[in-house]
Amino acid sequence: MAQGLLHWTRWRGRLRRRDFLLRLVIATAVFTVLFVFLDRVVSESSTLLLYPPYFTVLASLFARRLHDQARSAWWLLVPIIPVLGPLILAWRLLITPSTHGANQYGDDPRLRGYDYLQVAIHEPA
Repeated sequence: MAQGLLHWTRWRGRLRRRDFLLRLVIATAVFTVLFVFLDRVVSESSTLLLYPPYFTVLASLFARRLHDQARSAWWLLVPIIPVLGPLILAWRLLITPSTHGANQYGDDPRLRGYDYLQVAIHEPA
């Protein structure tokens, strides 16, 4: 369990666009459910406890998605630029394709477990 939670907050490695979007949706859904629960059951101020872990997960996802494009996590500072900055970062995270093959941040996630020497032989139908 703890290993699975640590996997969501690590900063190293690469993350494909599909996995990035799936994890982003899951993290946001969990945050929303917990937010509504704490707001209704405990108090509105208790929801403040949810923000640090949520932003840590988001920063980790964003950094690994940028690593998949051979870009540094310093790109997370681009939203400081008014109006254009958030649009540029959103473009990088959601639209820009991954680099093919290994880069300085790790192996290509699309090729993990893929064996080039394996040949599939199909019998004629």
